Amino acid sequence: MPIYFVRHGSALPEHVDPNRSLSAAGQREIERIAAHLKKEGVAVKTIYHSGKTRARETARILAEHIGAAETLEVPGMNPNDNVMEFAAGLQEDDAMYVGHLPHLGKVVSYLVAGDENAAVARFETGGVVCIEKDGTGYHIEWDLKPSLCEL
Repeated sequence: MPIYFVRHGSALPEHVDPNRSLSAAGQREIERIAAHLKKEGVAVKTIYHSGKTRARETARILAEHIGAAETLEVPGMNPNDNVMEFAAGLQEDDAMYVGHLPHLGKVVSYLVAGDENAAVARFETGGVVCIEKDGTGYHIEWDLKPSLCEL
């Protein structure tokens, strides 16, 4: 089963919005990604997020487009949270995770290379990395940037 990791869309600066909501550009990024994912048949039951406003809003937009049944806040997804602890509780069935850098990059690196500092994936805002697990471990199936998606 694929596991999707999504970096939240572009957020407003903290001096403009202390909660760092998605900016108008960030909303468009996620709308583009979400529409493309739907067109490609990506479907998940649950979208997990860090609870930060920008991640929660990203998860909501994705859920609306791809038909996820629920969005849930989960601990351990903040930018500097422990990667190994998070990976130990990873849900591998019908799951999408919306979070932040450097955490997402480190999680994917840890799962794929066994080293959270391996830098095996590069996440743009609104970007998605899909990983899958087989008999040899995790591997990157594909990654997607908002700029590659049609309006």
